[in-house]
Amino acid sequence: MSTGHHQRSIEAAMSDHTQQQLTTREMVRAHAYPVLAAISSCSLLAIALLQIPQAVKAHRYNRCVDAQIQLRQSSSLQGQSGPGKLIYLKAVQHCEGL
Repeated sequence: MSTGHHQRSIEAAMSDHTQQQLTTREMVRAHAYPVLAAISSCSLLAIALLQIPQAVKAHRYNRCVDAQIQLRQSSSLQGQSGPGKLIYLKAVQHCEGL
């Protein structure tokens, strides 16, 4: 089979296919996957973008608490493995604006 003959048979098959009218059900089935994939991708992108402000807020809050703990630690608490509960609560209270 020559390449030219093969090409003509493909074109004939394509022209036969383009002459057909697809039913509504066939159109939906043919386009459902790409449409749903596009919607899914857009949804994931939107969810990721909407998480950015909350992540920034949490990062700033954590930095505030860490800074307040460092400022409030006294020399009498340095023997502990971490800041005392009162220092931590006061740091949280300050960063929450209470």
